[in-house]
Amino acid sequence: MFGRSVVVAGLVFAVVGLAEALAARRATSLVTLVSLLLSLVGGLLVQGALVFAVRDLHENRPIEPARELVDRTRERLGTLLGASLVYGLGVAVGLLLLIVPGLIAVARWALIVPLVVIEHRGWRDAFARSNELVRGQTGRVLVLVVVANLITGIVSFGIGSLFGFLPSFPAIWIGSAVAGALTVPYQAQVLTVLYYRLTEPERAMLPPAAQAR
Repeated sequence: MFGRSVVVAGLVFAVVGLAEALAARRATSLVTLVSLLLSLVGGLLVQGALVFAVRDLHENRPIEPARELVDRTRERLGTLLGASLVYGLGVAVGLLLLIVPGLIAVARWALIVPLVVIEHRGWRDAFARSNELVRGQTGRVLVLVVVANLITGIVSFGIGSLFGFLPSFPAIWIGSAVAGALTVPYQAQVLTVLYYRLTEPERAMLPPAAQAR
């Protein structure tokens, strides 16, 4: 499953990495803005597609081809984009005012992507539902999210350092694509498993047939 996820993410982040390499080479405001936008949209496309894939495994259904997963995610992309922007703004404001509210927001709103994709929630409903699901387990969820972010941060830093020794356009492009292809699927799968643990705690994450694949 993770290998397939890396392939899906790699296809998307090959484009994102190209934009980031261009931004590093020609750091104009427009190029940087386009790079940031593509990085956000690309990450959401990958996360949404992989949430669908994990859902298919959970429900013991064949996983759809990568193109169909991405196409289905595009239907929810506007909502995902709006929810992600509000999430980032809310967490940033919470951390600036007082650290504790920001950390609570990180945990309480952690499930917005799975909720938008799996339950077809609007962004407001996704925030409310995520807050409801996490309430009572905020500390444990926060630890999980922080550890997952630390792991992906370390991996991204390691890959960036590895390719940083070759500060050429192709090296920046490849390094960015590889980092995104490895870290974004991991985060998406962690949050989707967390979603099912909180919504269906008595049900196995993967049915026996899916475990045998």
